[in-house]
Parts: sequence; structure tokens; C-alpha cells
Amino acid sequence: MTDNKLFELLNLLTPVEKRECTAFIKSPYHNQREDVRQLWEMTLGDRGRIPVSHFEKAAFSRIYPDQPFDAARWRHLQSMLLGCVEAFLAQRAFEKTPLLADLHLAPVYRRKNLRKPLEHVLRRAGERLEKMPRDASYYLHLYHLELERFAATESQVRTRENNLAAVGRAFDIYLLANKLRLACLMESHRAVFKAEYDTTFLPELLRFLAGNPLLEVPLVALYYYCHQSLTEGGEADFRAFRSQLESQSLALPPDESRTLLLLAINYCIRRLNTGENRYVREAFELYRIGLESGALLENGHLSRFAFKNMVALGLHLEAFGWVAQFIGQYEPFLEEKYRAAHRDYNLAKLFFAQKDYRNAMPLLARVDESDLLLNLDSRVLLLKMYYETGEWDALDALLSSFKILLLRKKKVIGYHSTHYLNTLRYIRKLSRLNHNDKQAVALFKSEVGANKSVIEQEWLLRMV
Repeated sequence: MTDNKLFELLNLLTPVEKRECTAFIKSPYHNQREDVRQLWEMTLGDRGRIPVSHFEKAAFSRIYPDQPFDAARWRHLQSMLLGCVEAFLAQRAFEKTPLLADLHLAPVYRRKNLRKPLEHVLRRAGERLEKMPRDASYYLHLYHLELERFAATESQVRTRENNLAAVGRAFDIYLLANKLRLACLMESHRAVFKAEYDTTFLPELLRFLAGNPLLEVPLVALYYYCHQSLTEGGEADFRAFRSQLESQSLALPPDESRTLLLLAINYCIRRLNTGENRYVREAFELYRIGLESGALLENGHLSRFAFKNMVALGLHLEAFGWVAQFIGQYEPFLEEKYRAAHRDYNLAKLFFAQKDYRNAMPLLARVDESDLLLNLDSRVLLLKMYYETGEWDALDALLSSFKILLLRKKKVIGYHSTHYLNTLRYIRKLSRLNHNDKQAVALFKSEVGANKSVIEQEWLLRMV
């Protein structure tokens, strides 16, 4: 039996999902085929005991005794079981939002002219909606609910005052919030990968919102100021974005809070990459808030990028004790395949910051080369150690091989390429700089200080 969509999905089901799916498949309403039920039961029991290479024919023989193995029939059976499992998962997801059932039930009652049950369902839907997170989906559900309220009123008395204004407002907020949210994600992605997106209507939308009462809607304001921060980079816009994020974070779904928090952090990191060191504390505090609230954890894991950035920010603030404690406490939250490499790299950074080169260098040698950005940062750290310890031959060799790697991977790493290449150029200049030549030193400081696209600007200036 080779890997396929059905068995890949079954391997990821939790014990609770398997138990509930068993009841689903045994129900005649959802499945009336005995062979599908049998295959499901065999996947739960025998698939783990029968060798993989024998499972297909063993299962087929038990389900269809005295019949020769038929590959087409076996694939069809698997397809039917997959359909049942997918229907179960869709039903389970639907049931997690009872409001959806009300919004589907309301038009049924309306078409059957059952007025009192309809009024009850609409009232219950409104109560359920008010308990939901105030994200864009809230306004989509509100639009559908207001539309059902309008249809219910129109079906009874056409001359009564209607709620079309509420229908339109809910739709406008949903449309504006979603368009702005998508624009924020596009801008964040464009900054890294230099991708181009169709932003049709966005300029007009931004002009429309400036000074418009709809900008007073918290969700619209949140995404508007987020987008303004990511594009124009104004301090006032970022402050407005952070204020909106702090006031709304508890009202948003966890995934959305995490996305917005990371966009705020990315803004700070981008400002840091241009030499604005006052954003160190800002980014550090945003990360700390995300750790304490759990917003940065996704499926129980902490992103390796967040882990690395937290260490860098803590070291910048010279909070060495905090960094050591952080690495020990949050290393288990990294995905297993990244855990060792990121532990070693970040411990090496800690040792380097403490001038403990003897313990730092061996850790960098163990960093996995398959993680490109981590590998690039490991090389930068090695360059700094070679310079500080006076290992000039090793420094020159690494500068040459590093530049070749960056030029080869330029399209992959996007704007990072410019930052790394500038850093290499200035490290090479630094290694050849006559520190007794005050004019040359002053010129070097001036060049480095004026170039905002240098990763190690602060270190370079400290070395002279």
C-alpha cells in the first residue's frame, strides 16, 4: 500500500475524531455501504498490524471474499471512504459554528411560511452572532443575518420600514475590512519576495476612507492603519495600528491576532534593518506580549523565526540571563525538525555576545545548511568572530564563498540579499581599514552610518 490522500488523512485524525467518525460512517443516513464500513474498521485496526505491502490485498480479500483483487475496484472503495471522512470533517466544522445552522434554517422556515419559528431562529442567530469574535467573518455573518431579517419583513408586510441600511453597512464593513486585510498580507509578502499583486481599487479605497465615518469602525481602522504602517511607515500610523491591535486583540480569533501581531513585529524589524534602533524595545515588547498571551503559538509550536528574533532582540538589550532562560524554556516549543539547529545557533549568539568564542564556534558548525536564512546568519556570526579573533585568512575565505552563495540565491531571499551583500562589503573594508588613519576611519563611519541596508551596522561602527 503506497501513501495516498485517504491514509495520509487517517493518520492525522485524533482519537476523538476517529471515534466520532465511526459513528458517522455507521449511520445509514451518511453511509449505506457495508464495504465502506468494513474498510474503515480495518484501517483503525488491521492497518497497523498487517505489513504495509500486504494491506491492500488482505483488506480486499476480507471485504470481498473469493473474488480476485481488482485494483480499480479497490481505488473506488478508497475514494468512497475518503468521501465519507471528508463529509464527517465538514459536518464537524459546520457544527462548531451553530450560527451557520440558523442562517441556513431561517430561509427554510421563511419559504414554509412558519413565522414564529422564523422569528425565534433569527433572534437566536443574533444572540449567537454577538458571542463571536469581531473579525471580518463577523460582518459577513451579520450581512447574511440582516439580509434574512429583511427577507422575513418583506414576506410579511412590504410597506413597513426595512433594514436595508443595516444590510448595506454590514456588507460595506465586511468588504472594506477584507480588502484591507488582503492588502496588508500582500504588502508584507511583497517586502520579502518582491512579488507584484493587482491592487485594483485599493488607491481609490484608501482615498475614500480618509476622513470617512467608516474609519471609525474598529476592525476597518485596525486594517487601515496596519496597511498605512506597512506602506508609508509613518510613526503616527504605526501608533494608531498598535493601539487598535491592543484594544481589539481579545475580540479577534487567535489566528488573526497572531497574524496582526506578526505584521506589527515585521514593521519594527524592517525599521531595525534600516538602522532605527529605537524599535528594538518596541519589537521586544510585542514579542513578549505574544508569548505571554500565547498568540505566538500555533498548534502548540513557536515559529523558528520568532524564536530567533526574540534572542536577537534580548541580546541587543543585553538581557543575557533572560535570553538563556528563554532558549531553555521555549526550545521544546520549536518544531522537532528545526529544534536542534535553532538551539545551537541561538546559543552560539549568546556565547558570542558574552565573548565566549570557544563555546560559540563549535555550535555554528552543527547548524543545518538546509535552512538557508539560518545558514546565512551563521556565516555572518562566523565572520564577526573571525574578525574579533584576528583570523584573517579564514575571514577572507568566508567572505568570498559567502558572496558567491548570496548571488546564487538572490531571487530566493529577496531584499535580504542587499542587506547581506552590504554587510559583506563593509566587513571586507573593515578588515583592511587603517585604524590609525583618522580620515579613513571617519569616512568608514560616515558610509556605514548612512547606509540603512546593513544588517550589522551597529557592530561595524563599534569595531572602529
